[in-house]
Amino acid sequence: MGTSFRSRPVYLAASWMGPVGRYTGKDREELTFLEMAEQCGQVFAGSPVRRRHIDAVVVGSQNPAAFSGVDNTAAKMSGILGISGVKSVLIDTASSSGASAFENAYLEVASGRHDHVLAIAVQKMSDASTLEATRIIAGVIDRNEAEYGLTMPACGALVARSLQLRLGLSDLEWSAYSALLSQRSHRFSSQNPDAHLRQQLPVEEYFRQVATGENYRYWSPLRYHDYCPMSDGMAAVILTSRPQEVMVAGLGSATDIPTIADRHYFHSFPATVTAAGYAYGMAGLRDVRALEGELHVNMHDPFNGFGPINLVDLGIVSRNRLFDALLDDRLTGPGGGFPTNLTGGLKGRGHPLGATGMIQVVENHRLIREAGFEAGLSHSIGGPINNNVVILLERSEHYHNRPHEPYRPWGLPSLGHPKPKQVTIDALLAETGSCVGQFVTSTTRYHHKTGQPEVILVIVACRFLGANYRFLFGLDGSHAPQLSGLSTGDELALERQATSITLNRLPVRRLYQRTLQGMRDLAESGWRRLKG
Repeated sequence: MGTSFRSRPVYLAASWMGPVGRYTGKDREELTFLEMAEQCGQVFAGSPVRRRHIDAVVVGSQNPAAFSGVDNTAAKMSGILGISGVKSVLIDTASSSGASAFENAYLEVASGRHDHVLAIAVQKMSDASTLEATRIIAGVIDRNEAEYGLTMPACGALVARSLQLRLGLSDLEWSAYSALLSQRSHRFSSQNPDAHLRQQLPVEEYFRQVATGENYRYWSPLRYHDYCPMSDGMAAVILTSRPQEVMVAGLGSATDIPTIADRHYFHSFPATVTAAGYAYGMAGLRDVRALEGELHVNMHDPFNGFGPINLVDLGIVSRNRLFDALLDDRLTGPGGGFPTNLTGGLKGRGHPLGATGMIQVVENHRLIREAGFEAGLSHSIGGPINNNVVILLERSEHYHNRPHEPYRPWGLPSLGHPKPKQVTIDALLAETGSCVGQFVTSTTRYHHKTGQPEVILVIVACRFLGANYRFLFGLDGSHAPQLSGLSTGDELALERQATSITLNRLPVRRLYQRTLQGMRDLAESGWRRLKG
């Protein structure tokens, strides 16, 4: 099926990115959020499009007011860059904000509304303490699930657990697999001067640090080295209607439901599959593997476990290569069929949240212009895997020399269904005060020094009003021994005890309620920042 609307071609006139790291004067030079934005003006050096030609500025950043205290962000950045007077807008789709800003800028040019648009993305996570950053990032999660203790690292752990079970790996085998994935990320980031983590991490070192406690268990089954670093970063791209060496061949975006417990599965991300389908449809690619040997894949891998899933969801490999694709250089290495994350990916290069998606685009642009690639695919995930963007850049000559009739994708995955408002734990237990549910999955957070379990998150499926619904609960880590060894489908008893709820007689508790204590913690943290 063809599409009725034909956009005009959009090209990249120039791109620029700063090194990824922490701009605090230790790892990288000390810069404020707005000083980082000012650095993005370097994109005009050597660009055929000058500042006076820019018709609009699109900014990508996740919660800049919360992280860095900067509001009215886009207008301030336009002024700093000497481009006041034009349209300026901030795009925030959580950690895919940079990619979404690129998409918004693309649409401005493709629609014919503007000829030259500047898209920039800036994130300075180091302006916030780890505690503050965790709370800010948790804002992208469903409020009820966040209050029971769900965080983005916990989401990554639930995905890893699902992949571990799908691959049939024991805990020790999973750790070995995770060590190999980390070794791969560090192998490439150590060769990238713009990366945050610029040292290798051999498997032997991974396990040596397990023994010393440095590579501690965080959210099971993931360890410290299975997570990306908290990074600062900035990047900029100029999009134009004037023909250039590289063009935007395909672009798609899609969302998933906001709740984690209500999803059908965690071993695949429907929003990625859908976004990729629309990107490939726009590019006229029936099978992205037609670009074998010509394409660099830059995909979103903040936690070990995401990378293998992404390669399948993007259509790069079949599901029977889920386990080994990233570890086979003949397939995903520098000389392989589909070189992947050669700059280190989020795990090695770093993940400055709202800037990451734009950084991926800049890296692909460089690789096309300087490393002989014909195309670059970037994939960015926003929020709890529910606001995803896929962008395909391609050498203009290559694009025009291949068939590229656009089509509308079909056979896209279905989503889960958020629980109706009336389906609550209170309603579930209202009549009898108890019910029997089935265990779905769980993850446990461990203290980084003592190794003792602190928090357990459990997803339970319950029958209510003729349908099955899933609920997420948080429990104190001291109950870990009583809940260990559960398998999918095992029965669990939910009961109301006075004003509380128990799971197998163990008390359920809300871990991050918006309490006066929480407000006091934030106020004290803000006061410390004001005092320097």
